[in-house]
Amino acid sequence: MTAQDNWRWCNKCQVLAFAGFPSLGACAAGGSHDHSGSGDYVLIQDVPVGGNEQDNWRWCNKCQVLAFAGNPSPGPCPAGGVHDHLLSGDYVLTYSVAVGGNEQSNWRWCNKCQALAFAGNPSPGPCADGGSHDHSGSGDYVLSFE
Repeated sequence: MTAQDNWRWCNKCQVLAFAGFPSLGACAAGGSHDHSGSGDYVLIQDVPVGGNEQDNWRWCNKCQVLAFAGNPSPGPCPAGGVHDHLLSGDYVLTYSVAVGGNEQSNWRWCNKCQALAFAGNPSPGPCADGGSHDHSGSGDYVLSFE
């Protein structure tokens, strides 16, 4: 099992984005992602999928966002074009489970841009596909943090 930290919530667009590179990536709200106020989330990658787990979540090397890659379109990218998952690991997310210590629920898939976004704030956040994120049809994903 490979765990990777340095995943952060963007307080402007609500998505989960990798913050381990000098460039924070393009944000759907304009400019770069802003990770102030975020915890340090840890994702598991390249492991067999068990119950209440879903794989095929990938990192976009253009905007740094975690997006679902199991649909015909990878989704629009705020950096232009569509998400590019080249060189991404296969991240596995847990859903619909009880939340324990150092875990947070209410992370949802946006069915427009394919990104994972936090849905626990009053605004769902701006979407790279225009308007706000649309979480209809999403499971309730649970992320671990340090």
